[in-house]
Amino acid sequence: MSNSSLVDYTKLSPNHSGQRTHSIDRITPHCVVGQCSVETLGSIFMTNGASCNYGIGTDGRVLLCVEEKNRSWCSSSNSNDQRAVTIECASDTYEPYAMNSKV
Repeated sequence: MSNSSLVDYTKLSPNHSGQRTHSIDRITPHCVVGQCSVETLGSIFMTNGASCNYGIGTDGRVLLCVEEKNRSWCSSSNSNDQRAVTIECASDTYEPYAMNSKV
């Protein structure tokens, strides 16, 4: 299993469950609820008890946070996170949590 070649910045989070128990068969995008850079996203996922495989900052750059071989803590669903590539996307802080065109 390999990670995306689209990665611009890597900051590996300790917040993951180790190797997956299911093969990847879906993608789960998730709103960050904040217009963040990849550097800020990487820092957030070092300490807050959550993570993602990838993050997309407000400028469209891509963060590698948890390698694809490992299960991130993104969607609050073990069964989903075991089988999904999870992507946190910079978004507005209010409904409908819009993402800009770069994201």
